[in-house]
Amino acid sequence: REDLIGKVGPTCPTMFDFKLQADNESMYNTPPCYTLYISGLVFKKLLAMGGLEAVEKNNQAKAKLLYDTIDGSDGYYVSPVDVKYRSLMNVPFTLGGGEDLEKKFLKEADALGLESLKGHRSVGGARASIYNAMPMEGVQALVDHMMAFKAANPKA
Repeated sequence: REDLIGKVGPTCPTMFDFKLQADNESMYNTPPCYTLYISGLVFKKLLAMGGLEAVEKNNQAKAKLLYDTIDGSDGYYVSPVDVKYRSLMNVPFTLGGGEDLEKKFLKEADALGLESLKGHRSVGGARASIYNAMPMEGVQALVDHMMAFKAANPKA
């Protein structure tokens, strides 16, 4: 629209300055359209979940459930991260029973649909990614598996 050229506000990003775009044959900077589209979908989802405060509260509850399970396992599961530095999004943990037990845990978790729990290749262990899109039911399913696995596989 020609009527928008030259009517940019002082806080408008340069990529939305249509005069600058027109003067450069629309090649000054292409807006990241797909990124903006996906961001819009994410924002709609967050709003549908009750907004940022509700999402934060849910994330805190998910992390608390998982960390409480780890910390209350009498060393069966161990968090290598100091409490004051723990993440609400990525929860790493190891099994106190060693690497073979860890592999068994991960294999059984995968069979239950609890995927991508394997920790970083240089650190090992497990890592639960419980980002905004992970529902409480997913975290509860992991906790249920952790408790059942612990009961069925006592440490030597």
